[in-house]
Amino acid sequence: MTSHHREARQAVVREWDRWIKTQPLDGKACARDARRFFLEIKARREPTLLDFRSSDEDKWQIVNQWLMAEKRISS
Repeated sequence: MTSHHREARQAVVREWDRWIKTQPLDGKACARDARRFFLEIKARREPTLLDFRSSDEDKWQIVNQWLMAEKRISS
């Protein structure tokens, strides 16, 4: 993972932690919640959050994997 990807991952996880506090959840967050989060930050055109290279995988898959790896969402 490049330093740019590492920084992007940290920024996305920090934003997730802020965002999730504003969401009404029944239990642990899941992939559906992560998808909603992703679409919201994409719609806001957050340049620093989604400004990373992606090769074969699209950015949604990368963000989803990051949140799962950080144990922010259940599988």
